[in-house]
This record gives sequence, C-alpha cells and structure tokens, in this order.
Amino acid sequence: MRSLSVLTDRRFLLTFLLALGWLLLVRAGVILQSGVWPSPVGTIGGDLAGAFILAVLLTITRGPFRVALVVLLGCAAYVAGMHLTAHGTLFQLAFAGKGMDPTFITGSLVNVYLFLLPLYLFLAWALHRAHRALVPQPPRGFTALTGCAVAVVAIYSLSFPSLTTPANNVVASVFAQIPGAILYPVGTVIGDEAVEADASLEARTNFFHQQITSRPSDSSPNVLLIMIEGMSGGYFPSISRYHNLTPTVVLEQLEATLLAQGFRLYQNTLSLERQTDRGTFAILCGRYPDFRRPSNKMADVAEERATPECLPKKLRENGYHTAYWQAAPIEYMQKDQFMPKAGFMDVTGAERFDHENAADGWGPPDPIYFDDVEKRLRALDQQTSPWFVTLLNVGTHHPFEIGEEAEQEIEARQSEPLEDPLEAALPQPQQARRNAMNVMETTLSAFLENLNADGILDNTLVIVTSDESGGFVREDHETLPLNSNLGVLAVRPPNPQSLNHYAPATAITAQLDIPMTILDAAGHGDQAGKMVGRSLLVTNDRKRRDIMLADTYTGLKYFLRESGQLLSCTEMLTRCTSWSFDPKRVFGTFQETDEPPFLSLEERMALFENTTQADPVTH
Repeated sequence: MRSLSVLTDRRFLLTFLLALGWLLLVRAGVILQSGVWPSPVGTIGGDLAGAFILAVLLTITRGPFRVALVVLLGCAAYVAGMHLTAHGTLFQLAFAGKGMDPTFITGSLVNVYLFLLPLYLFLAWALHRAHRALVPQPPRGFTALTGCAVAVVAIYSLSFPSLTTPANNVVASVFAQIPGAILYPVGTVIGDEAVEADASLEARTNFFHQQITSRPSDSSPNVLLIMIEGMSGGYFPSISRYHNLTPTVVLEQLEATLLAQGFRLYQNTLSLERQTDRGTFAILCGRYPDFRRPSNKMADVAEERATPECLPKKLRENGYHTAYWQAAPIEYMQKDQFMPKAGFMDVTGAERFDHENAADGWGPPDPIYFDDVEKRLRALDQQTSPWFVTLLNVGTHHPFEIGEEAEQEIEARQSEPLEDPLEAALPQPQQARRNAMNVMETTLSAFLENLNADGILDNTLVIVTSDESGGFVREDHETLPLNSNLGVLAVRPPNPQSLNHYAPATAITAQLDIPMTILDAAGHGDQAGKMVGRSLLVTNDRKRRDIMLADTYTGLKYFLRESGQLLSCTEMLTRCTSWSFDPKRVFGTFQETDEPPFLSLEERMALFENTTQADPVTH
C-alpha cells in the first residue's frame, strides 16, 4: 500500500510528467544530431520506463547526489547523441573504460561537437531547477520507490532483445546495463570453457568451414589490400538497389571507378563484427574475431599468449615483402606489437605524418594519406620480390576529419544558393559522414586510376574491403537483423579476364574469405593451416557453410546458414528469433518465421566457445 500511495501522489505524477517531457526533448535533440529515427513502438515503451526511473531519481536525490545526477544525465545524453551519430546505437556501459584511452579521447571525444556537452548539461540543470520549482517537497518513500524502479528496470531488460538500439531510452538503458557491467562483462561467460562442442554438433553444422583450391601458380602476384574505415556495402548504388535499402551515403563515383577498373563488387558480403581490431584480425588471420565484449585476440598475439599463423607471415615465408601502412596511431589497439608478430616487415602509422599537414586526432585526412601511400608503392614496386601491402585509412572514422583543403571546397559549394529552400532549412545530421566518404571516394578513385595508369596494378591482386560496417543503410534498421553487418568486398585480379574463375557476385562472402582468396591466388592455398573461410577461387563443389557473426554495439549474436536460415540471439544467447532469407539476396529478403531455433542453447554456447580458440577445429 505504501508503494501505491507514493506512486499515485500528485507530486510524483507531476515529477513523472516532467521527466517524460525532458526525455522527449533529449530524444528530439539526439535525433536532430544523429539523423537516426527509432521505431515508434519501442520508443514509447522505452521512454515511459525511462521517465519512471528518472522520476524516482528526482524524488529521492538531494545535495551531492542531485549534483551527481545532473552531471551524469548531461554526460549520458551527450555520449548517447555522439554514439548514435557514429554507430547508430546507444553506448554499451561495459565499454566505459575504453573512453579513458588517451588516443580515443583526442581522436573521438575532443572534436568540433564538444560544444554539445555544455548544452546537454544545461538541459539537465534546467530539469533540476524545474523540478525544485514545481515540486519543492517531494513525497517520501525511498524504499518503496527504489523497489518499484528496480522492478521497472527488470521488466525493461526482459522486454528488449538489445538495450542499445535507437528505440531504447538512455536512462532506462544505462540502469538495465548495470548488472552486466558489474559482472564484467556478462559476455565473457561465453568462452570460459563452460561448454564444449561434441562430435554430433560438428557433424551437423559447418561453422568452421575451410575450402580452397590449392592450385599451384607460376606467378606470385603482388597483393594490395585496402581497408576503408567503416564503409558499408549499402553505400554502393547497385548494392543498395539490389537489397532495396535506403543508404545515408551514396558512393556513385567510387562504384563507377571500381567497375571501370575491372573490379567485381560482391553483393552479399558479411562483416563479422564491429570495431577495427576485430575486423582486422579476421581479415589478416583467417579466424573469427572476438564475439565477447572485451576484444582480446589481437592483444593475445601482441603479448605472445597466442601464436596463430596469419596471412602476412605465410606470404613473407614465400618471398613476399609484407607491409602494413595505416593512418591512425599504430600504438592504438597494440598494432605496433601485433602487426610484426602477424608477419608484417614494414609497419607504420600516424607517426609518419607528424608534420604541419597532418590533422589532429586520429591521423592525416585521406588526401594526404593516399598521396603518401602512392609514393611508397611506386618505390616498393621497383623491387624484384613480390609485395603484400595492407592499407587502413582514418578519414572516414568519426569525427570525420577531411582536411582543410576539402573543407574549404565544401564551404565554397555550400555558399552557393540551393535550388530547394526546404533542403537548406532541414538539418543534415549525417553530413559530416557523407563529406568524409565523398572525399574518400574521390581520393581512392584517383589513387587506383594513377596506379593502374603507371602499370603498378598489372601484376597485382587488389581487394577493397572495410574493417567493419556501420552506416544506417536501412530505413527500418531496428526490426531487421544484420543491420550493421553489410560489408564490402571488391576484387580485381591482375588479369580482369580471370574473374571468370572467381565466385559470382551474388555469392555469400565474408571477411574470413579474404585471406583464403589471397593465399589461393598466390599459389599457396595448401598452407591455409587452421584458417577458416572459403576462397573466392572455389567455384565448383562450393559446400554450403554456416557463419557466426555479431554486433557488439547492440549485443546481438547471429548464426547464419547459407541455405537461407538465420538465428538472431541476445548477448547471452538465451533468446533467439528465427529468420529466413533468399541466399542470393541476403540483406533484402529477411522474413521472421515461427520456426524453433535450429540450435539449442548448449549448442549455441559451444559454438561461440570454439571461436575463442586461437586455432579452432576446421572441417
């Protein structure tokens, strides 16, 4: 009865309405900032739960606790807006420690958008002042209110498969994530050797598939592997049309250049995870990335706790000069230690650009970076030995630094009057991303055209891909799976005519297939060892396989069968939804089904446990 009397008290009801109005105001702010529209049904439920929790906090806090509440509310709203803008999700509370890294702070947190922090802090202070003015004497009932808030958090947690989609409420989401963050993190339970895969599971599934032609080659082609930070396959017009997607960014020029240069653009490419180190590990080492919240695989290699034989090492042992040239600081994510141990002989990062032309933060903008890489490739191509060069830009990473010259060109274009007055009046929240992607496509297009004109690509296998895929390529990006897993794969062999020997453009491909393809094309497929994946040169007897993938920002994990089945599961794998799709049009044909999960909980846990191994069993 005490709880009911407090909850029906006019003062608490007024506090609830005030909290709901404030959260709706913040919701509008982050939508304007990010351009990400949440699904209405989930938004209503999330905001009602968040308003109740916030009303309880406003009612029971005083003095320093109220000061802490105001600061935390302002910071949470700011970070939510930034994370939605960059990644399309709210932040994972368990990743809070990542924000303490100096490189991350200078690269992503200290930028032109920092002025929004005092704005959100002011809004939080305004909420405090309004509540004090309207409810000078809040009702008493600390125990009753706290108990009700805990119950709402529990119900909220069970109602949402993910706690960080745009429909989630930032207040309710934060409190619902606290138990998992305290366990640091709940995702590590999977992968602690709790469950082992039995022989029958391995016989019934094909999640660790390895397939390669192992055909010998008389030539040793050079290999240029280009990873574009955060690029989604949905940005290419032909792919977005193929899947009926509505992309935020359209890379029409880059697609035209790739096709003109003889590339094949794959339409069903799976990006296995979010975050650069996870994708890079899969692409270079031919193994699944970390699917748990802490990403340790690259660190394990750097610190010699694991010694998987990765692609650059295998190529180096076969006479290749191996180089890894990225634009970001090489020490971040311990790449300065990982890359040499993975087999790269020449490793450089942002320190190479430590001069007046380099941008602050993550590293040089793309025009400076690719110009430098082009000069180095010309010098490297004079050597007699074949080379394998891996590139990773940084201009398309948040906060999307494009360089002073590109900014001036954009400002000049924006100063011209627009034909549509409505377009000028509407906010353009993703314009910074579009600008960065457009600068990248112009730069990368010229880079490839120059190399081709000079004959450097005459004996070079070129692969364009991405370390991870974000990008808001759906209008309804919350209710459908794999929203952040639409990857990029464009392939150009030394002789474009030999594309007839590669898998068709509609084939389901994944990041794991890249190192297998490179080894196969170099004539060293028999050295794949413990790598997982399927070479694109396998065109006959292509066995259907199963693939695991995930999105660490939503906490969702997926089991995909190339036959057309998908399980979308919560982080702990306890709840799953079944989907069907057309194997030739994965991202455009998802349909939810009533079929029971094709894997039991024990089997799902056992499969993810196997991905944590440095050298999982392949078959």
